[in-house]
Amino acid sequence: MAVKDRFFKLKLKLTDIKLKIKRAGPALCGKIRSVNSESIKHFLRGIIFGIKPLIFETPADLKNWNAKTAAGKIRYILLFLLLCVIFAAAGSLYSFTANDAFISFRYVSNAVKGWGYTFNPPPFEAVSGFTSFLWLTVLHGLWKAGITPPQSADLATFLFSIGQVILCFFFLRRVNMRPRIQRKSLLLFLAVCLILLTNRTFLAFMTSGTETALFNFLVLWWTFEATADKSGNPVYLSVSAVLLALCRFEGFIFIPASAVFLLFFIFHGRSKFKSLIAFLLLGSVWFYYGWLYRTYGSIVPNSVTAFYDRLFPDFGRDYILSFVLEYALYFWLFFFIIWAFFKFVIKRQSGFGVLFLLMLTFAAYIGFYLFIMGGDVLEYRPLSFFIPLCTLAGIKMISENIVSNIRPVLVFITVYILIASAIPGTHRALTKDLQTRRETEFLYRPVAGKADWFGFFAEEWDAAQKKLIYQGIGLRHQEHKILTEELLKTFPSREEGSRIKKSDNRLFAWDFVGVAGWVLPEANIIDLSGQNNKIAAGSPLKFPDRRLFGHERAVPAGYVQCFNGGNNIYVEPFSGKKNWRLLRAAPLSDGQIKGCENFWKSQINAGKAKSLRQRTR
Repeated sequence: MAVKDRFFKLKLKLTDIKLKIKRAGPALCGKIRSVNSESIKHFLRGIIFGIKPLIFETPADLKNWNAKTAAGKIRYILLFLLLCVIFAAAGSLYSFTANDAFISFRYVSNAVKGWGYTFNPPPFEAVSGFTSFLWLTVLHGLWKAGITPPQSADLATFLFSIGQVILCFFFLRRVNMRPRIQRKSLLLFLAVCLILLTNRTFLAFMTSGTETALFNFLVLWWTFEATADKSGNPVYLSVSAVLLALCRFEGFIFIPASAVFLLFFIFHGRSKFKSLIAFLLLGSVWFYYGWLYRTYGSIVPNSVTAFYDRLFPDFGRDYILSFVLEYALYFWLFFFIIWAFFKFVIKRQSGFGVLFLLMLTFAAYIGFYLFIMGGDVLEYRPLSFFIPLCTLAGIKMISENIVSNIRPVLVFITVYILIASAIPGTHRALTKDLQTRRETEFLYRPVAGKADWFGFFAEEWDAAQKKLIYQGIGLRHQEHKILTEELLKTFPSREEGSRIKKSDNRLFAWDFVGVAGWVLPEANIIDLSGQNNKIAAGSPLKFPDRRLFGHERAVPAGYVQCFNGGNNIYVEPFSGKKNWRLLRAAPLSDGQIKGCENFWKSQINAGKAKSLRQRTR
């Protein structure tokens, strides 16, 4: 076809489209005029009568819920949409973004710019100061889709939190309850939702900007697959285990645990072919560890190296004790003893193998924090998945073997909520109005004598908190919230900070580098805490006998000054207003950066070798 003919054909099509648009206007107006009050009433009546059966004919037995019919699908959608609204409203009361979350945002920002997952762009050496590789990939994917941090992080944490609620639904759906309880099991799911809605830690980590909700979702998913019957697919167990290993360093615990579970499944009649595929999937995690070693020189994250010095069970014990007492997890221990006695002694039922392997897995996980890490700076971040997990386990034990009617179950749950809300609710009341860094720094508030009737073990909790808080462990939600807000007030906006280009080689050194690293995206940031700096991470402790978690490395004198005099970006933090400026500085070249890094790395390595020789004498 000639060009002239093609042009004429296109012109005809455009003319036809114009005519259709002109005719569409009057036709639409005619339809609008034809709509009267009766037709509107008829339409609304149809909606109401359509929804009415969905609501009033909702099965109270969770086993009768299915998505095979259109009504079933709509019922699922309505339920979880309603829960989304309720949890979003409750979570907004504790909404915050942790300073540490901005570290992940900076890593993703550098990857988007083509420098890879690194805290500082080249010529600085790549460092693995991020907490979660998987979380970086989630944020990176959302960035490519047009959603940037911190909004992308809030969206993802909310979705993974709702994912935990959905998993709770399916956990309860397959529990073998007593018949009279089973017939009203929907009430138990709503009770679980109420427990989560009144739990401060669960609500706080619906935001935070960290990977916590993702990790907790994966742990619940892994547990769901590990406890599945013979119809379960072992491949899903391996997938969740690999994702856990990619999500956090301690997630590697679920790799050998999954291998043991797969052997257990094979010996109990599961598909050998699927189990073999699952074993191969577990092996794929070594590709990730290989990439870590090639990129960063170690499979152990720098964030772990910076915070670990030696076994420190004192902190770990107080950290775990504080968590158990605050959320009354000891409440479920009483029911566990009764349940185990009925199930394995009186009824002599089988099935102890899966329970034993689960207990062994989570004991290894707790041991990691008890002996190696000693805790976490961000409240109960690494332990928070135990809240829905222990709740589900408690309801399962009560409804399977202990009572036969739903009323006692609901009474036990009510009592648990009262006990589990006493300490955190009192602490919240004492701290929620504190709005400055001076008021919230090392935020310790005793609750003994203020937690009313249900504040059991309040004095023991106060003692554990006092030890932890003043050494930088388990710092409370309000402290993290105000810290970030104060930093954002005093640092430049990201738009302003973006005017500093990589070629300027500007330098800022501090030990709270989350917000700083985000709002100064192309400035060189020296992390004196060590999490994102190998020199600081390899430095000795300031006070070997007194920990200050995350801020205890004695960075060598002269290290920061090596970079042409050190800081050349001035910021006055916690002043309540923006107060920053660029200082005069001699040009800093890439060669000087490499020279400083190599020199001080050799000094640190020499110091380690000397220390090792002294220990072995």
